[in-house]
Amino acid sequence: MLLIDPAIKPVDGNLLLAQINGEMDVWRLVTILRRGLESLADKNVFIEFGEAFTDDELVIEGVVTHIIYDARNDVFDDTPCI
Repeated sequence: MLLIDPAIKPVDGNLLLAQINGEMDVWRLVTILRRGLESLADKNVFIEFGEAFTDDELVIEGVVTHIIYDARNDVFDDTPCI
């Protein structure tokens, strides 16, 4: 479970819930050395801010403030559920 705050201004390193071309995913904001969104699942996937987006293609829903996971199964699930 992710807790999202849309009122927080994102800074370098924040996790963001973003909707890209209709798909929701969690991305890391990168602003030092290069500017864009880095995939948490695959470090080779990076979306530069220099690429042209329309308002419909990229929507930042908010900054992830807390991640809550079910500890009853004795295994940490590093796959975020959205």
